[in-house]
Amino acid sequence: MSITLDEADRKILTLIQQDATLTHQEIADRAGLSPTSVWRRIKSLEEAGVIRGRVALLDAKQVGMQVSALVSVRLTHQGANTGREFEKFISDRPEVLECFAVVGNYDYAMVIRVRDVERFEKFLSGTLLSHPAVASSTSSFAMRQVKYSTALSLD
Repeated sequence: MSITLDEADRKILTLIQQDATLTHQEIADRAGLSPTSVWRRIKSLEEAGVIRGRVALLDAKQVGMQVSALVSVRLTHQGANTGREFEKFISDRPEVLECFAVVGNYDYAMVIRVRDVERFEKFLSGTLLSHPAVASSTSSFAMRQVKYSTALSLD
């Protein structure tokens, strides 16, 4: 379900995507609104599920997570239960930052972040490929990150 956002909502969302620590007063000043209006709008956007949460974004390399890998997975077969089982399994894996069900040559595409290549190998061989729903996978290591953003463009 999609919600209709007006210009004020888009301003608020853009601001808090840039800095979730802004106070309602700071958002109001930058968006040309009253702090009470900002509070009401944010509360409404949270209740509607537009704002799912607020987090601190860490620098992966600063905390020792040196290896990024893109992994595509093909399942053993296409049954709904197989997909649900795999998705439940992946949702519990801390190495997996993102997982997408995709169409094409593979069934899922994932972004993996780990400390080193040894931990990636342990995850790949000891965890992912040993899962009964996984038929095969292909991996690519990221050499460097060209762009990273969590902000959605609300134009």
